Amino acid sequence: MNIRHSASIALWSAVIFSSNVIAKDIAIYRWIDENNVVHFSQHQPQGDNYSQLTTVASYQAKEKELPKNNDTPSVDEQLSQFEKERADVLAKNKVIAEKNCQAAQLNVKTLNSFDNVMFTDPDGKSRTLSSKEKKAQLALSKKHISIYCDKES
Repeated sequence: MNIRHSASIALWSAVIFSSNVIAKDIAIYRWIDENNVVHFSQHQPQGDNYSQLTTVASYQAKEKELPKNNDTPSVDEQLSQFEKERADVLAKNKVIAEKNCQAAQLNVKTLNSFDNVMFTDPDGKSRTLSSKEKKAQLALSKKHISIYCDKES
């Protein structure tokens, strides 16, 4: 019983720690077929008339290294380092927000431009979005625009 418990913990740990690496490198392919239907898939289509989209990796906290010697930085040095790290994080967040904004704007444009929008589900089956699903995706994409797009531009 104890071995079974240890094995399940090891398995779940492997799944949890490996999922971040797998999820960030997924390519998504977008193309329009001869019936003017937009398709999205993780499987590369035949031919060369498609666009490749990439996913954006989510934020991952880094472990902070402790000073190797007993010299602790002064409060001013710590504050200066904190402000520098804060500025770096804000700059990275701005880049991610801009990418999310562009993706949301592209989704709205696609959903508004075509009557039939195809998508591929996780099982690899393609189907057309119903009008209810299309409206829900459009509302979600508009919400993403309100969150990620700069209000001043």
